Amino acid sequence: MILAAILLAGCALWALGEAIMLTGAQITVAGGTVTTVGMVLAGCGIWTLKDLPGMVKPGRVGIVLCAFGAFSFAMVMIIVLTSGVLGAMAEGTVAHADIVFTPFYLLALAFVVAGLTALAVHFSRAPGAPRTAALVPAGLAIGHLARIFVPDLAVYHETLSIALALYLGWLGVRRVALRTTAPAA
Repeated sequence: MILAAILLAGCALWALGEAIMLTGAQITVAGGTVTTVGMVLAGCGIWTLKDLPGMVKPGRVGIVLCAFGAFSFAMVMIIVLTSGVLGAMAEGTVAHADIVFTPFYLLALAFVVAGLTALAVHFSRAPGAPRTAALVPAGLAIGHLARIFVPDLAVYHETLSIALALYLGWLGVRRVALRTTAPAA
């Protein structure tokens, strides 16, 4: 249950950090730092989802890819916070689109889209899961893929990140509620 607590704390911090940036209409040191810590914690804690009942290969692949995506987006934020990008953004020499089209960002995006797609496949086939269970990760995957088409719309990126953090947090709440444990090996 420790991993579930880490996931829930991470998702809460991730969503809070994104909300701070959303209300400020820009990336800030405070919001970016809170977001980064939240993404790292969520990436670490997401491993608790492997113990959800009926978790099979596509779901486990989705967990791994979403973790990689969270870690990769955290790395992007660390680079933005520490390499002078915030100052360049304030001066207008760097736009949000310049960040979106960096290799690190695109890699993080690929991990998240692939992970959410794998979770959608898992939940579409999971025994006992409602048919609609696959719609949320599928919708989030499509929404994240659309980020490359609206690179300068920071509000879209931050809102989608909040939605992803809330979704992963909801899965963490399900994990705690079901209180299942992994079978002994």
